[in-house]
Amino acid sequence: MSEELVYLRPIVEQDTDLIVGWRNSDYVRAHSLSKKLITPESHLKHFREHVQTGHYRQFIVERSIMSGVVVYPIATVYLKDVDMENKRCELCVFTSADQEWIEACQVEGIRLLIKKAFDELGMHKVYTYVFCKFPEEVKLLEKAGLQIEARLNNEARELDGSYSDIFRMSITNE
Repeated sequence: MSEELVYLRPIVEQDTDLIVGWRNSDYVRAHSLSKKLITPESHLKHFREHVQTGHYRQFIVERSIMSGVVVYPIATVYLKDVDMENKRCELCVFTSADQEWIEACQVEGIRLLIKKAFDELGMHKVYTYVFCKFPEEVKLLEKAGLQIEARLNNEARELDGSYSDIFRMSITNE
């Protein structure tokens, strides 16, 4: 019997093609507040200006099957807008269409990221935004410990120009 693990590792420049591919997929764009396509150049600029400076803490979610020591990337998660004064930050997830990015891996990846926010960064609160039209994502975030704290009406612009409602969800370190 093999033991499966999910863990986070910091992103590196060599992850550029993976991240650009995930971020530009129609599935991920539909679930993101920003619908803008990214390029390898724009990702590397973002990496140098935000990740390498510590403003963003971005990780690759990797799945490992111990029996064969198979390790492979399945998604990316990150913390942004790290506010050291108020001890809060935003949690972001690329909802990868990778077939291995199953619910159990998603919940574990989010929990690991929240743990990093609390234990390594000393955050008091972690929050995220999710479209109200994706109730399965709300349930997933609730399984990871977050709760809805507000509904923001007509908050996010869609590709067709219409606006969608989003929930702000959060968890505190208590």
